[in-house]
Amino acid sequence: SADLKLLEEATISVCKSLVEKNPRTGNLGSLIKVFLSRTKELKISAECQNHLFIWQAQNALFIICCLLKVFISRMSEEELQLHFTYEEKA
Repeated sequence: SADLKLLEEATISVCKSLVEKNPRTGNLGSLIKVFLSRTKELKISAECQNHLFIWQAQNALFIICCLLKVFISRMSEEELQLHFTYEEKA
């Protein structure tokens, strides 16, 4: 759709920067880990009508989806794997 194309054009520089730096920083993996660790709280938040938490979780998931779309469309499987095998240096 036109909105998706506008979003991709507006975020391409951020995505390129992340693609370049992520193997060293592990930011994408960290975002996914934080999202997954917080998903257990989503049910409780929905029951308590904590709309702020639900909104934050929705935004995090949207960011993850957008980034993964860019990563998958522009990288080989081997390059993509590097972005999920970050190990913190001692």
